[in-house]
Amino acid sequence: MKKTTIYKTAGACMTAALMLSSCIDEMQPTDVLSSDQVSSLPASQKGLLNGITGYMVTYNSWGVDESTEYYANDWGYPCQMHFRDVQLADMPVYDATYSYWYAVESGEQTRYTPPPYFTYNYYYKLIACINDLIGVIDPETASETSKQYLGCALTYRALAYLDMARMFEYKKTGIASLDDYAESNDIYGLTVPIVTETTTLDDTKHNPRAPFETMYRFILSDLDKAEKYLADFSREDKTLPDLSVVYGMKARTWMELASRFEQKPEDLAKMEEAVSANECYKKAQEYAIRAIATGGYTPTSKELWLNKTTGFNTPDKGWMWCMSVSQKEQVPAQYYYTFIGTVSSEPEWGMGRGYKAFRCISSSLYSKMCDGDWRKGAWVSPDDAGKPSAAIKYETSLKEDDFATLPAYVNLKFRPAGGNTTDYYVGLLGDLPLMRMEEMEFIDIECTARLRGVSAGYTALTNFMNNYRCDDGSYDPLVSSSLSDFLNEMMVQKRVEFWGEGIIYFDYKRMNLQVRRKDNTNYQDAFMINSVPGYTAPWMNYFILESEQELNTSIVPNPDTSGAIKTSDNY
Repeated sequence: MKKTTIYKTAGACMTAALMLSSCIDEMQPTDVLSSDQVSSLPASQKGLLNGITGYMVTYNSWGVDESTEYYANDWGYPCQMHFRDVQLADMPVYDATYSYWYAVESGEQTRYTPPPYFTYNYYYKLIACINDLIGVIDPETASETSKQYLGCALTYRALAYLDMARMFEYKKTGIASLDDYAESNDIYGLTVPIVTETTTLDDTKHNPRAPFETMYRFILSDLDKAEKYLADFSREDKTLPDLSVVYGMKARTWMELASRFEQKPEDLAKMEEAVSANECYKKAQEYAIRAIATGGYTPTSKELWLNKTTGFNTPDKGWMWCMSVSQKEQVPAQYYYTFIGTVSSEPEWGMGRGYKAFRCISSSLYSKMCDGDWRKGAWVSPDDAGKPSAAIKYETSLKEDDFATLPAYVNLKFRPAGGNTTDYYVGLLGDLPLMRMEEMEFIDIECTARLRGVSAGYTALTNFMNNYRCDDGSYDPLVSSSLSDFLNEMMVQKRVEFWGEGIIYFDYKRMNLQVRRKDNTNYQDAFMINSVPGYTAPWMNYFILESEQELNTSIVPNPDTSGAIKTSDNY
């Protein structure tokens, strides 16, 4: 197993920065700058900031020999989004013969398959890029511009650590052997090691996993500083966070803490910043509302969502934060090892039309959408699959005969850039959302139900659906007095809304929701597994390889969840 360090990767980050034209305009690739020079040159600091945004979409972070090895599960943050989604029950693959996610989706191998160790490696290299910038800006003496760059870096660091904290913290699975191991090894409540701009190489060798209270206090501290530094920041594009994004990150963080303290009130004593679960929900709601208002966002419209050339590859008024592949140099030689190459159904060079590894919506979730919900147009109805004449019903760049090759339930949500299905150097130059205002809407809706009652929650959800997602106002949920029933219905709509965006995984783990695949007709037999109701699916507790212990002797890995649940288990 290849070993890496999580200390410094300035070279990789600068390479990412130099791939961007804005950075090339500011510095020459051959320049070698001292720390003092970087500290005094905002243009050089901007180069480091470009390195962060560039690293978000980098490929082959592991550094394999591209002539002999593959990076099928190593194409930046979009790859991590996809990894999270395939663990759930809403993204079956049509034909798994050429799917590079078989072991993960089946739950058979969650230890040595590429995703777990690529995740740990990728995030810490991203954090190293971020720390490189944070470490050269002294807010006491920095210019206003430099402090704004610092605020952007702190927001990105909060994103990275909040993701990792939630992915790597072990939550109970309902599988006794795993949960008992976690108990006996004092793993509960542990997140990941914290590495900052002041962490030395010696520090990383004895750097234990931070308890949740330390980690979330650290994240909120970064966001508090970012809020201060970005107060008057006007960004040039949405790859840079602004004040609205900071508020969105705070909404995510407080939502996570609210659920935690609701389930485990005893944890409140470990974090004096939190008074009660309800107070955390109030903060989450407050920041979600503030995020929308500060950015002046409006929900993505039907015309933009279903647009055959710009659908989910171009920022709109609902996008708060995004990442961007903007130049040919950012496109890997194995172009199908990309988000669009993996998820989009229309490109002839993608994993779908090329190898039948189409990504579909689950039949169960599709059936729960009401007929008036225009989001249905983002997936091919089973009634239309295989019919050339049905192409006219959909916004698609495909000719009728090509449309007829698409299977039932296949997605048309993520389009190749410009709708270009033939030239990958054009089709792959697009954007992906990191945060949309609709996420803030759903946080507001959930908090409304928890704080003001289920009836108020249904009213908020119904208003959102009929105002923004149903042409005919036909959304009419079966109202129940049960909070559990409301949350199930809310999650149906949220799962549809964020299909493919890597968001829903966090809700499942936050609320201990069951992953149910046996309700679907379009999951292949090998992937027909259900997790234990009321617990986190075992495979959602990311594994830290034992080889990390050679680099950091204080690391205690989570239990290996490989094969913990089989298709023969009936949960």
